[in-house]
Amino acid sequence: MYRTEGFRSFYAGLAPALLGLSHVAIQFPLYEFFKLKFTGLEMGVNTTASETDNHWFGILAATFVSKICATSATYPHEVLRTRLQTQQHMNPLNSHEGISFRGALGSGHIRQPRGASSSDGMINLPRYRGMLKTIRTILAEEGWRAFYSGMGTNMVRAVPAAMTTMLTYETLKTAIYRLQIEGKRIMEQEDEET
Repeated sequence: MYRTEGFRSFYAGLAPALLGLSHVAIQFPLYEFFKLKFTGLEMGVNTTASETDNHWFGILAATFVSKICATSATYPHEVLRTRLQTQQHMNPLNSHEGISFRGALGSGHIRQPRGASSSDGMINLPRYRGMLKTIRTILAEEGWRAFYSGMGTNMVRAVPAAMTTMLTYETLKTAIYRLQIEGKRIMEQEDEET
């Protein structure tokens, strides 16, 4: 990558990826809000195993709704990140007069830049440059709906994964809390016997 695309290729799509942190900033507060609404459990409140058994549906519902809301609100950053990361970049030292298109080689008067060709003989040069220019290009060429292309497929993967993760987390948290209570009780009994 360094030889053909330059050092900057290692950081392609970094700004949209950092915007992806907003996904977590939306999902987890919403999860805690919906968990309180669906289960009555406030943030940081531990329960025993028998109580959690009654709350698993509420935990799954809270995760489902919060993940869908967060994904819907922040999905455009995924499109931006993907577009910026998957395009082939050309090393500026090997560029040819700043050509910024992907087109066939001409009648021989244009020399193909070294390291920028693909197997089909086309010149591959970056189409998207920077986050704001990428937004403008996508809006102009494809419209606002392009920012949500693939979101349904993403949700089919991400929502069940999030539900599994949060249910596992809440179950393990409850199991650890139960073990702590049991350990404390055993220690108190041992103290009374001595």
